[in-house]
Amino acid sequence: MSNLAYQREVKQHQTEQQGQSVVIRRRGSITLGEKILLVMFVMALMCSSILIISKAFAVYHANIEVQKLEQQVSLESKKITELQKERDLLSEPERIIEAAKKAGLSISKDVKKVD
Repeated sequence: MSNLAYQREVKQHQTEQQGQSVVIRRRGSITLGEKILLVMFVMALMCSSILIISKAFAVYHANIEVQKLEQQVSLESKKITELQKERDLLSEPERIIEAAKKAGLSISKDVKKVD
């Protein structure tokens, strides 16, 4: 083979190798606009979660205060019923007449009950 024929054969072989090049797909990076949108979305998500948590805490705190107030109301209503019973016992006419006799007071026949 002559040198010229050999050179042609080598050139054809090189062109065949170049034609079979592997296509490498390069993965596209995130653009600046997409990054900004992603950051804004994350910030909005964080703000909304903080808002929801703070509202839930406020509701929890309000429920605790309501329970405390209900306990106080029930205690006060018990005290009121006890005091009403005591008032009823102390305002009985027989007891008042007996206490008046012990104190040395006399009862006239014209006693009228006043409501």
